[in-house]
Amino acid sequence: MLAGSSIAAAQQPTPRDTTARPRIVPVQIPASPVDTTLRRDSTGAVRDTTAADSATARRKRLAADTVKSPLARAERPVLTDARWLWAGEALRNSGAVTLADLLERIPGATAFRANWIPAPQYVAYNGDAGRVRVFLDGVEIDAIDARNRGLLDLVAMPLWQLEEVAVDRAPGELRVHLRTWRVERTTPLTRTDITSGSEGTNLYRGYFGKRLHNGGAIQLAAQQYSTVSQRTGGDGSSLQVFGRLGWSRKQWSVDATWNRVSIDRNPTTRFPQYPALTVAGAAAAFKGSVNTAYGRIAWGDPDAKAAPWVQLVASTQSVGENHKTSSTSSLPSTPSTLPTDTVDTATSRSQYVLAVGASRWGVRGSATARLRAGNGRTDLSPSARLAYERGWVALSAYGESRGSDSTQRVDAGVRLTPWRWLELAGTVGHYTPKSVLTGGPAFTASRAEVATTLWRHRISGGMISRGLTSVAPPTAMDTALARVFTGAVTGIVAGLSGPIYRDLGIDISAVSWTGSGAYRPQMEVQSRLIFESSFPGKFPRSNFHLLAEAFHEHRTPMFFPSATGGAGSSSSPIDILSARLEIRIESGTVFWQGRNLFGKIYETAPGYVMPRAQQYYGLRWEFWN
Repeated sequence: MLAGSSIAAAQQPTPRDTTARPRIVPVQIPASPVDTTLRRDSTGAVRDTTAADSATARRKRLAADTVKSPLARAERPVLTDARWLWAGEALRNSGAVTLADLLERIPGATAFRANWIPAPQYVAYNGDAGRVRVFLDGVEIDAIDARNRGLLDLVAMPLWQLEEVAVDRAPGELRVHLRTWRVERTTPLTRTDITSGSEGTNLYRGYFGKRLHNGGAIQLAAQQYSTVSQRTGGDGSSLQVFGRLGWSRKQWSVDATWNRVSIDRNPTTRFPQYPALTVAGAAAAFKGSVNTAYGRIAWGDPDAKAAPWVQLVASTQSVGENHKTSSTSSLPSTPSTLPTDTVDTATSRSQYVLAVGASRWGVRGSATARLRAGNGRTDLSPSARLAYERGWVALSAYGESRGSDSTQRVDAGVRLTPWRWLELAGTVGHYTPKSVLTGGPAFTASRAEVATTLWRHRISGGMISRGLTSVAPPTAMDTALARVFTGAVTGIVAGLSGPIYRDLGIDISAVSWTGSGAYRPQMEVQSRLIFESSFPGKFPRSNFHLLAEAFHEHRTPMFFPSATGGAGSSSSPIDILSARLEIRIESGTVFWQGRNLFGKIYETAPGYVMPRAQQYYGLRWEFWN
């Protein structure tokens, strides 16, 4: 967040501008009947320190900008791989439009979509889309929509309202921890994002946040977007609203947060290159909303190095459907050829979370009791974390009983950096579903990696493995898909990152499995060529920043098995080239993205043709009034 300031005004000549001075410097105002001294404090505010100032001037003086104690934030686990943490500007500059865009950069994570932003989106970890869990401010987002049969459709996981994304890359699952945006200053924050592009994309965002002098907090934000895909469908619009009221003082914090995602999505046509082909079970239209709300009372900060903390959260999550079909359809096809929604959804679930923790001498420990209530049943899911991080050693352990899918989890990780040029990391975990029929057999997963730094280049390599299990199907993309058993599999991971010349760098990651399988390509390679600089020699105040990136993705086909024993496959190997450019001047950023620059026809799931030669550009502007 950028610090803003208010300048004290008096009935006298305006003082000279001192905003460029980094230190606290008294500014004497000549030709004034009263000797008035203005002083800039550590928050950037200019304060009038003259006791002899007139009563009229004091009444007209603007209240100085102050920083209030922050609202509570949820626990972030100790990460054995700190590369998968995006916060603040790093998150906004990531180029990710959706959460799926961000997660697919992690080795072993594979994203597949039905189309552009509004269409269903999933991420499979080691081939299982049921092993991706999302926690929003400590509340686990459960897959309560009956269309998804236990899977999270990431289209309803807004990325735009977050201040941090941290991914706990456990050996058998991804635990994604999201922290929502907060404000700390009494000067109002306003931010506006305007975006346009191909596929008829138009997107608008607005933010307002302010802290009151009594410790109160007001935050409001909204996003509206629409897309048009006349050839493939899966387009539509969405209105998303975020609101928060809170209060904090010293260690105490109370807040109420509400998030609503309204979706109006048209049906999707599979295999549009074959108009005569009728394919049943494709992604149907949907018009409804996904709501998440919670109230939280907290004491202490989970990120503090030596302090206890406690949080009590009461939340509710609901999915509601307004109509079975979208209001309009952009497809030229006749209605009889379009997939229809056969699920009339209206469901909700409550969740109550009590979390306590403490840290001391590098040791962090926490315990969480998560009580779920809905559909006439109540489940208690206790979990515990223990971690140690000091010097060249980082250890972590996690255990959970009866999670949202009734799976018992135990995993542990270690990261050793005995020298600056050497890093050793490994994790192992055991996962036991309650039912073999609904969750598959118990399985063990592990990962071991070695990384070294040579001439400022990080070179890494290792192995990942997963035992015999069954994987969940994304039935919202095809109702014929079914849960299937997959055998034990082993893969090799490798990576290279570092500078090429000055501010030009490279980042390559690759995963190669012993064979292709359900929802898992045999090989994935992601390569990035990045130029990023603030040109400190020419812009010492860091009011200019340039980022240019070229990105190449290679992926072999993967299989989507059906209940009839067949196995559809995504198209021939994906090889697409994309690029993006971001230029920041002061607090405004203009950006451009070009995806699939050469217009190659490709799909990430059978029959769902992705947009060709897509462009996406706009402006992000943040300011303190």
